Amino acid sequence: MVQQWDGRSAPELLALERLDRDLFRNRFNQKNANESLFGGQVLAQALTAATHTIVPERMVHSLHGYFLRAGRAASAVIYSVDRTRDGGRFSTRRVIAVQEGEPIFHMECGFHAHEEGFDHQAALPAGVPGPEALHDLPGLAEAWADRLPGWLRARWQAPERPIEVKPVEPELFLRPAAEARRRMWVRLPSGASATGPAEHACLLAYLSDYWLAGTAALPHALPMPGPALFMASLDHAMWFHRPARVDDWLLFDTESPSAQAGRGLARGLLFARDGTLVATAAQEALLRPRR
Repeated sequence: MVQQWDGRSAPELLALERLDRDLFRNRFNQKNANESLFGGQVLAQALTAATHTIVPERMVHSLHGYFLRAGRAASAVIYSVDRTRDGGRFSTRRVIAVQEGEPIFHMECGFHAHEEGFDHQAALPAGVPGPEALHDLPGLAEAWADRLPGWLRARWQAPERPIEVKPVEPELFLRPAAEARRRMWVRLPSGASATGPAEHACLLAYLSDYWLAGTAALPHALPMPGPALFMASLDHAMWFHRPARVDDWLLFDTESPSAQAGRGLARGLLFARDGTLVATAAQEALLRPRR
């Protein structure tokens, strides 16, 4: 029987039971605001399953996944891994996530053995205050008690919230924005007990699904699922550039180049505190006003 994750130990969410050589079953589920499985959970567990079939010297360099059906929080997820290719320095895996006989998600991911090469990166945005100068969500809920909708205030004050967030421009949650861009510091404190770079990479995938899609709603609505807005991830892509620790603050600099026909595209850069660009993520999501 699958258990509901209490949010206290991030590595616990990645725990999988090996049923066969390339077949795994999860132990914990996490619900999202729509009462379905949180997409970041499925993303991270699928990547964990693939990683279990890879030699330790190879690290994930990219993933491309599609969310096919809403996952059910009461049912376990089976992850089937196809060992597509193992080359001299690269490996490719395909993962299909299944619940009760139906695929809910599939993903292609690539792994690469380290080698020397050219090196450049985008710069950390100038003028962004550090996390110490900003309020976290519970602090904002208290400071803005008379300005936030009750349902949003309760969500921000929830004690089981595993991800800490400090928005750089918190006013964007109170009114439509002129620009579809949002920046926030994020971290997963319980990720401190992750055992190594591969596990941190899986947790970074989990983290990357948090608050990314809502960037596309910024010019139009309160940018998170609630009474006025329904959001559901359609796909997710990610490129891992350099190692990162998820228990330290990361700047998630997100923007949306387009929203149209009930869909919105968002993309984001993840920077470590020292300015190192660690990953890039992109996601298209369903965005529907609730009537």
